[in-house]
Amino acid sequence: MMRRGAVRGMTLVELMVGLAIGLFLVTVVSTMYLGSRNTFVAQESGSRLQENGRFAMDTIANDLRMSGFRGCMPVVPTGNSAAPLAVGPMDNTLVTPNALLYNFGEPIWGSRNGGGGWAPALTAPATSLGALASGDLLVVRRPTGVAWSLVAEMTNRAAALTITPTANFLRGDLLMVADCAGASMLQATNVGPGAAGSIQHVAGAAGVVPGVATNSLARTYSNDARVWRMQTRIYYLADSARRSGETALWLYVSPTYDGEPQTSELVSGVERMAVTYGVDNDGLDGAGNLSANRFFNASQVTDWGQVVSARVELVLVGASESPSTAPQPYVFAGVTMTPTDRKLRTVVSTLVSLRNTVP
Repeated sequence: MMRRGAVRGMTLVELMVGLAIGLFLVTVVSTMYLGSRNTFVAQESGSRLQENGRFAMDTIANDLRMSGFRGCMPVVPTGNSAAPLAVGPMDNTLVTPNALLYNFGEPIWGSRNGGGGWAPALTAPATSLGALASGDLLVVRRPTGVAWSLVAEMTNRAAALTITPTANFLRGDLLMVADCAGASMLQATNVGPGAAGSIQHVAGAAGVVPGVATNSLARTYSNDARVWRMQTRIYYLADSARRSGETALWLYVSPTYDGEPQTSELVSGVERMAVTYGVDNDGLDGAGNLSANRFFNASQVTDWGQVVSARVELVLVGASESPSTAPQPYVFAGVTMTPTDRKLRTVVSTLVSLRNTVP
């Protein structure tokens, strides 16, 4: 009679060894997965910060390049160090030509809060925007939209502007009419339809803000002149409406045209903003160039008419912690700063020449 061999399974030792090997493999795979995931998240966060930074800089730089545009009016060096550039004066017929929103003779303006309040002091509407001291406030005044030609010469300096009938100007629009000899700011108090539409700019007309102080422009304009809508754009940092506990880059515009919002959150996660201004206070240099010879922050600028360039710096921060084991320092506005968290940050900057203020 044959005897069957005993059926034997794994011993306890073999089972423990197998479990240990399995746990080791699971740990290795999990570590590799988490490492890859953290790397992916960090790369994605970095890419998003770079993309947001490019968008913010492109938007600001485009506005800065368009600031001070006055058609084909030339900018001429004077040789005078006190006033190195001669730009034809802006004939501003508005009721409050020096107000923040209507001072179109001054292409850009800014303010910085160094801890002791805003300098230069803010005025309405900047005082009610909720701007944070962690960022400078930048004001840019520029044309917007397309230009439209006059189709007939003004009969006198107070006459209505005759335009093509397709021009979509509306009552209340802030407008600049300019040719190669001059530029005037006015407000449309009425826009008449017809084969040759007309833009009236009547002093004291009700229902428009700020209103027109005088009907009479500095000169009469002919059909070589163009008409643009004008707009003031204010960049500043304020609390984000999208991501709780974070700050964002905001834009305030006035007037609003074609249904655009008056305030908009451009980029979330912008932690700091600094603007320094290139000032040319000595005119032509030895090489015959007009360029900035000093850079000042907003509180140090004494004559905004001498500003020929602007350097903008932004610090953007990610929403989550980075894989780094310690906070990563960064250099902003020439100062090394060390944050209190491990979030990923990137500093972006650009230097923009105000091309409409230099020859």
